[in-house]
Amino acid sequence: MQDTSTIDIDLSAIDHNMAVIRRVVGDGCALCPIVKADAYGLGVGNVARRLLAAGAEMLAVYSLRQAIETAAAIKGAKPVLVLMPVTRIGREDELVRLMLAGQLHLVVHDEANLDALEACAQHLGIELPVHVEVDVGMSRGGALPDDAIHIIHRICACSRLRLRGVFAHFSHARSDAGLTARQLAAYDYVVEACREVMPSDVYQHVASTYAMARDARFHRSMVRFGLAWLGYGLDELEASAPVIGRGELRPVVRWTTSVVQAKQIGAGTAVGYGGRWVAPRPSTIALIPVGYSDGYPMPRNPQAAVGACVRLFTPDGRMAHAPVVGAVNMDQITVDVTGLHAGDIHDWIGCTVELISRDIHAPTHLPRLAAESGMIPHELLTRLNPRIARTTSITANVLPDGVTPVAASLEAPSMQQSPEMPRLNSAVG
Repeated sequence: MQDTSTIDIDLSAIDHNMAVIRRVVGDGCALCPIVKADAYGLGVGNVARRLLAAGAEMLAVYSLRQAIETAAAIKGAKPVLVLMPVTRIGREDELVRLMLAGQLHLVVHDEANLDALEACAQHLGIELPVHVEVDVGMSRGGALPDDAIHIIHRICACSRLRLRGVFAHFSHARSDAGLTARQLAAYDYVVEACREVMPSDVYQHVASTYAMARDARFHRSMVRFGLAWLGYGLDELEASAPVIGRGELRPVVRWTTSVVQAKQIGAGTAVGYGGRWVAPRPSTIALIPVGYSDGYPMPRNPQAAVGACVRLFTPDGRMAHAPVVGAVNMDQITVDVTGLHAGDIHDWIGCTVELISRDIHAPTHLPRLAAESGMIPHELLTRLNPRIARTTSITANVLPDGVTPVAASLEAPSMQQSPEMPRLNSAVG
């Protein structure tokens, strides 16, 4: 065995999520999935092509290098929006081809950025599509509302720049409806002040995953979302009546490995560095060949005796959950599987372990695993080591109600939660 774990990307889940988003925002609203950081570490090639096939009209990245990689993956079929401030554009063949085709969209953040892009477009002899970011309270990028109004008027009078979008990014879309509404009002102030000069085909986009799911008034003429195409984001949303329900999206990612050793230890035996966990009774400990170098998260409290849980498929084909005990190591973790199998302990070797499940109810659901370590889902995803093998699958993503997964069906990328939740090993204490 060369690879110690595998990350599987369910392409049919991407199709499903894009279809849900399309239904919610309507046909008149463009879809702009965010695929920065190599599509959140999942591989922009397969992901970007799938998103386009599922109806994306534009893709968003952060840097020019990411834009080149994304455009190459989709063969320049759709525009790529670069979100970072760009002040210099070289004559690299890839960039020139994109710009000549009008498929590279850049963002104007301030007056100096505008001057630099205008000079670049003049030097290259092209008309450059640009979007203006309005800073409505993030204080991270973009121009303050009154400055944005002036910038938009300048762009609309410039022969080398073409205004293609006006957008904003909300600071509290997940948790604060009132503040988000006030930030939307600041954005609308800019749009109203520029309505007479803006072309009719300008994209208005303010909705991230959280804002998009919160209320239809944020959808405008384009939505710009990351977590939603991955099937995440709704667990953290604080909204009384979201337009996308928590169970409507399907998680795309499944991370699996297998047991490489099992041993029995006596009551009172310490496990791992620092002996943070001590067996309360004779115990069976399974060794899993994944650790923090792979991106497996450390517990929020490094002194905790018990960390997250994993989902195991027992030697006799049952599904169960068991706690990670002791310290998370660079390349291995230990799991207490006491009482989950009555046969020989060596039967555990080779049994499949889910580190991240597609079951939104499981303790191994990605947002839950991230929260255990004080992370957000974006962070956990992008921390997964690029050397981990990535595979793709196309599945229905669920099993019928009442079906219990068995070892022979472990290649199915996900399981629907059965009516009776598989028990968490009582070794947690």
